[in-house]
This record gives sequence, C-alpha cells and structure tokens, in this order.
Amino acid sequence: MTHRASLLGRGYAGHRLDSPRLRFRRALALCAMTVVAPGSAQVAVGRRWVGWVALTAWAALLLGGGYYVWHAGTDRVSALNNAFDADALLRLRIGLAVVVIAWLALFIDAWRLARPFSLTFWRGALVMVVNTALVAAVGGSAVFASELLQVQRDVVKTVFKATKTSAPLEGRYNILLIGADSGKDRTGIRPDSLTVASIDAGTGRTVLVSIPRNLQNVPFPESSPMHQVYPYGYNCGSECLINAVHTAAQNRTDLYPNSADPGLDATIDAVEGVTDLKINYYVMVNLKGFRKLVDAVGGVEMDVKTRIAKFGHDDAWKQQYIEPGKQVLDGDNALWYARSRVQSDDYTRMGRQKCLMAAMLDQLSPQKVVLNAKDIAASGKELLSTNLPAKELGQFADLALKSRGEKVRTVSLVPPVVNTITPDFAAIHRMIDEAIQKSERNVPPDPKSTDDPETSKPNDTQSSANTTDDLAASC
Repeated sequence: MTHRASLLGRGYAGHRLDSPRLRFRRALALCAMTVVAPGSAQVAVGRRWVGWVALTAWAALLLGGGYYVWHAGTDRVSALNNAFDADALLRLRIGLAVVVIAWLALFIDAWRLARPFSLTFWRGALVMVVNTALVAAVGGSAVFASELLQVQRDVVKTVFKATKTSAPLEGRYNILLIGADSGKDRTGIRPDSLTVASIDAGTGRTVLVSIPRNLQNVPFPESSPMHQVYPYGYNCGSECLINAVHTAAQNRTDLYPNSADPGLDATIDAVEGVTDLKINYYVMVNLKGFRKLVDAVGGVEMDVKTRIAKFGHDDAWKQQYIEPGKQVLDGDNALWYARSRVQSDDYTRMGRQKCLMAAMLDQLSPQKVVLNAKDIAASGKELLSTNLPAKELGQFADLALKSRGEKVRTVSLVPPVVNTITPDFAAIHRMIDEAIQKSERNVPPDPKSTDDPETSKPNDTQSSANTTDDLAASC
C-alpha cells in the first residue's frame, strides 16, 4: 500500500511539473537565465558542457571588463589610449561579433529547450515574442556598438594619422587652433582665427591666446626658413597680415623642402614668433565642417548678448539677425555667431569665438557623443586636419577630463593693449607669460578682468572674453 501510494505521488508530482502553467514559467525562466548568465539554461536542462563553456566564457568577460574599469581608474591615460587605438578597436569589434553570435545561438537553443510548441497557442506565442524581443535587443545593441567602434576607428585612421609625437615644453603643451575658411573668392587658406591653447601637462589648466588675423610685422624665429626672407618681420606693407602668411609661403618648397604644406609651417613659425611659445601640434578647423558638427550634437546653447548680423557687406539686403537672449543655435547660426563682423569687428568676434568654444566643450557630454557618434564622425572628417597622432589622444582626453571645472584664462592681442600695426612683441611675450604663471599657480580670477571698460564694448559685452581670468564668467 505504501509503495503504491509512493508511485501515485510521483506520478501526480510529475503531472504537476508538466502542467501548462509550469511549462510556461519554465520557458520564460530559460529566456531570462540566458539574458543574465548565458549558458545557464543549457546547464539546467540542456547540454551541460555547452552551458559550462558559455558560463566560463561569460565569467571571463565580466572579469575582464571589471579589470578594465579598475585599470581605467588607476591608469586612465592607458585606458583612453586603447579607446583610440585603431588595431584595438578592430579586435574589439571582431570579439564583439563572436560574442553576440554565440549569445544569439544560446537564445535560440534556450527557446528550443522551452518546447514552445507544447504550450497553448497564446502562451507559446508570448514566449516567441519575448524571445524574439530579447534576440532583437541583443542583436540591435551589438550592431549599434559595432558601428560606433567602426566610426571611431575611421576617424582615428582618417584624421589622426600622424605618427610623430612632441613632448611637452616646460611642462606645457601648446596647441595651435586654426579656423580655416577657404573659398572661391580666396587664394589659398586665409585663417579666420588663430588661437594657441597652452595646456598644463599635469593639471590640464588652460590659457587661450588669441591672435587677431590683421596683426602686422609679425616676427619669425631665427630658426625659421621665413626668417631668411623676412629678417625684420613680415613687414611688406598693410597687406602683410599674419593670416596672409599661409598664402605667401604655400608654394615655397624651396624654404620647406620636406613639408606637405609650407604655408601651414610658415604660419606656425609666425605664431611662435608672436607668442614666444613653441607649438607642439596644430588643429585646423574647417568652418563648414564646424556647422555640421554643431548640428550633429543638436545645437549649442548660447547667451547672445546683442543682435548678430547674418549677412556680410555684399549681401546686406538680407537683414537677417540672431536676436539677443539665451537660445540653442543650430549649425548655421553658430557659424554666423562665430564669424559675423557686420556691425561688429574682428576683436568682438574673437570674444564670441572663445565663448562658443567654451560652450561646446562644456555641453559636449559623453551621452551626446555616443548618441550622435555617426554624425559627429561624418562632420569630423570634414571638420579637422591635424598633426596630432592617435597615440596622443588618450593623454589629451585625460587632460580634458582634468580641466573640467577649471577656470580658463584668456589673452587676446587686441587694441588698446596691443597695437596691431606696430606691435610690441616683447610686451606681448610678458603678457602671455604672466597669464601662464597665474594659471600654473591657480591664482583666483580677478573680478575686474571680466568687465574691463577698456576691452569690452557696450554693443557686445562678450568682447570682455578676450582677456579674462574666467572665460565662462565673461560669456
């Protein structure tokens, strides 16, 4: 009697375990197990050796990811360098594809183990929908991540293809930022803006030195080939402005025999003569590409202090303006904000350019970069040309992270402090050196420096950004 009852009990228990409700729950559980721990479904009800191999590989990936996060916390530069290494990005993309294919195969096998066709129609359909959604989510996320990796790799290989590195000088990197605007009505590249970003190699604290495009009589260092032609400076008349150096030297392969762009090298020499700073790298920003970059990140929020004309002298009939007030500028308006000189001048425009640069750096969050990576990369290929090598990107990304929240000091070589026709270059060198010394000592900002009546104009208060101890406060 006891033995018979036991058999009945087992039969009843087996019947309960095979009930439609429990089979349905088991099917959902197998899907969930594959999400959380790929291979665990196979360990539970399938080929155990397949499950254990998958679980072991999954554990290894988690440990590797944890190690990378720990490593990034202890050696951030090295971790960032991996993010900009074209070969590492390719290996990661291939590895991602292998992992995802294996994961999708485990999902399909878990669905098979769930025996969906033994369920009622609606329960089987629900299991099918859940499993398909999970497969689509994993597959879609993998495709998105793979595209990001490919985009990153394309940008690194296309834009940052230089290999020669330059060590910091006296503890600082000096980067020349060139706003280039070549067009049908222009001969060669005539830079619209020249700015040196002098960055402390340890702290990331930055001093921006802006050079007006109409600066005359610029000196060339004695080591420069241009010094042979202009031993007393670029003093050939009112047309010999610093932004014309590129055009004057663009075909001088006799002076720069090993140069791919003699005009650019001559411009760098001129900037070194003006600032007494040795330039490590240059970054040339194409203004048309800049418009696309702004659109790619969804615009940039600016506090426009005064009406900005969206026309030049030749098309004044348009009478279109950017009105004052806080607003999000799209690419076209951001470009006019940076370039407009009608009802303004070069110097107030320089101040606006600094404000726009600061706003872009502050608002370009990692989330925006990830979500708009493809559009950013597409604009980046048109936006930038540089001799900054990919192997240095980790170092500069780390400095950018360090500098967030730091005050940015600015020095602009503009009237009345600097006479752009007959500049006192010794005084200019002292101005720049003083700003750098303050930055290195982290001297608190001088409130007066953001509202100097001699350097700010009533019709455009953002010109105070030209020379200030706190760029954000001036904007």
